[in-house]
Amino acid sequence: MKRNSILGIITLGLIILMGACNDNAWDELPKPMMEFITKYFPQGEVATYVTDAAGNHIATIRNGSTITFNDDYAWVDVNGNGSVLPEMFIYDELPTPLYRYLQEMEQTDAVYRVQRTADTIRVELLNTYITYDETTGSISYPQ
Repeated sequence: MKRNSILGIITLGLIILMGACNDNAWDELPKPMMEFITKYFPQGEVATYVTDAAGNHIATIRNGSTITFNDDYAWVDVNGNGSVLPEMFIYDELPTPLYRYLQEMEQTDAVYRVQRTADTIRVELLNTYITYDETTGSISYPQ
């Protein structure tokens, strides 16, 4: 009986330790990244977190999106990896004219990837993409 109790305690300890190991990627995230992921991907479990040679911070959500942040922790690429991005992200993070355009096209629930540079935002839909020029406010499709 005593031996079974000790084995049970050891097994429970190992299970707790293994569960703690899964949180390492989450625990390493900087606070702005945690807040972004919690807001837009609340059900997602962070599988990996790395910083690349260019200083970008990349978090991958298990079976989901890959999010790249620059060195100021502003998102620069949100890739659904084959899944659509949350509409709340599209609403909150895209400029109003671009969001309205997607809304008019009834595509707010069909965005698979959004990439942002200093001057442009590229929104990838299923079979095409839209580019928004932030300096001019123009929206264009590929030719």
